[in-house]
Amino acid sequence: MRPAKSAMLTSLLLGLLAVLADACRLPAADNPDMELTRVFGDGVCEDVRLERLRTLNDKLHPWSPPDSREAWDAERERIQRQVSVALGLWPMPAKTPLRPVIHSPVEKAGYTVYRVYFESRPGLYVTGSLYRPANDFPGLRPGVLCPHGHWADGRFYDAGDAAAKKQIEQGAEVFDAAAHSPLQARMVQLARMGCVVFHYDMIGYADAGPLDHRTGFNDARAELESENIMGLQTWNSIRALDFIESLDGVDPDRLAVTGASGGGTQTFLLAALDDRPDVLFPAVMVSTAMQGGCVCENASYLRLGLNNVALAALAAPRPMAMSGADDWTIDIETLGLPELKQVYGFYDRPELVDAKCWPQFGHNYNLHARTMMYTWFNQHLKLGLDEPIEERDFERLSRDELTVFTVEHPRPDDALLAEQLRARLTEENRIRFNELLDGPREEYRHVVGGAAEVLVGSRWPLDVALSGRSQQRLADGTNLEAGTCEVVGSGEQVPFVRLTPAKPNGQVVLWIDEAGKQAAVPAVGRACRRRARTVGPGDDGRQR
Repeated sequence: MRPAKSAMLTSLLLGLLAVLADACRLPAADNPDMELTRVFGDGVCEDVRLERLRTLNDKLHPWSPPDSREAWDAERERIQRQVSVALGLWPMPAKTPLRPVIHSPVEKAGYTVYRVYFESRPGLYVTGSLYRPANDFPGLRPGVLCPHGHWADGRFYDAGDAAAKKQIEQGAEVFDAAAHSPLQARMVQLARMGCVVFHYDMIGYADAGPLDHRTGFNDARAELESENIMGLQTWNSIRALDFIESLDGVDPDRLAVTGASGGGTQTFLLAALDDRPDVLFPAVMVSTAMQGGCVCENASYLRLGLNNVALAALAAPRPMAMSGADDWTIDIETLGLPELKQVYGFYDRPELVDAKCWPQFGHNYNLHARTMMYTWFNQHLKLGLDEPIEERDFERLSRDELTVFTVEHPRPDDALLAEQLRARLTEENRIRFNELLDGPREEYRHVVGGAAEVLVGSRWPLDVALSGRSQQRLADGTNLEAGTCEVVGSGEQVPFVRLTPAKPNGQVVLWIDEAGKQAAVPAVGRACRRRARTVGPGDDGRQR
């Protein structure tokens, strides 16, 4: 960098800028240079970033929509980019061939279940069960994606006899098969309603190996590369949409997504990043309270200033309903739904979003919530079925009948472990970045500049204000100015000192030191008497 030609640096005027890099208030004992550079005196830095951090388990994560359609359109674009950057999907990866394998159908009354796997990207496989309705449904049929959430064993989930009995006694379920496997109950009923349904695994669940669901992407290097389970899982959902859309007999203009818990997170995330889902039903996940308790539901930068209600709002104005229970979604009808109706109101369609809570039941996707979903899908996918829709009993499939990989169809040899997949992702990112460097400047600014706005948390150019400034003349004629630098409207407050020599030469040095801004003062004499220049690490190892 040539400092004299940098707009950012010349805006700092002339001299030496030293930024406090360790804390806003440090003890001044035994350090006269600290007293010389102190900004707050006995006060306290009021930077909002020093406040207590939000955690996913906070009881309230508020979000207020903008007050106009115009403001919402700008906010929507900003949120969508924030989600994409957080998930490592900015820009979206290239879509490679899926190479789907569909095999071993199991015939049941009114529907057929197939075993499926395909490659969402080289070395990463999506596995699941494909439910097709019987041939007595003519014409193109709606396609429904069903991410399953964190139930034990995923698609293979069986609540067990005791829990199933309790569900029936509580009135959450009617049939024993559904009480044992509410997941299968949902797929079967949707297929009987005439939908083509793909029930797919989260990473590390059921057949979706060899990756683990919660490990392998939890270190600093993965954070720096924006490589995370949440991003991989969302990419799998995008490719699952590609898969179901490609199937014979599926209507690409009638696509729906529904899941509960972690599957509910995937439901509204997919709608946030992809315009193809036409109808949504995220169960027991949209709320202003707990935001998701797994690495597949959390990523750095994702919810800064946002909550799940804001993320779900990106679906507007597509029809979306949701359920609540005696969990973090218990207040969805009064905290969450009004904000969503406000956003849908910008499109003059507030009736296209709805929510209902069943506080007598715990975290679930039970018969009551499923029936609400069946009715919502019937109306908005235009299935034309008589209402009320009543779920029927069914014969559960065994684990052996559901498992995707068999002797005849083993797991592909090129399925990657976490360290192998990460190495490939990192190399792909390097190639993509080099392409941006060599490509049009406008594209580079859009991609890299757009990501920088998310990472820094501000829009460019920054609207910066200096305040609380004081000045004093040092013995050698150097002018020392101290104050705070604030990004207007951000609540951020960074103390600084600016040192200007008596005879400035027109160049600028930005000095950031782990010892804080007072570290610059002992060097003022020599720094101000020689030509300013940009240097690397000094003899003591500090970056100058």
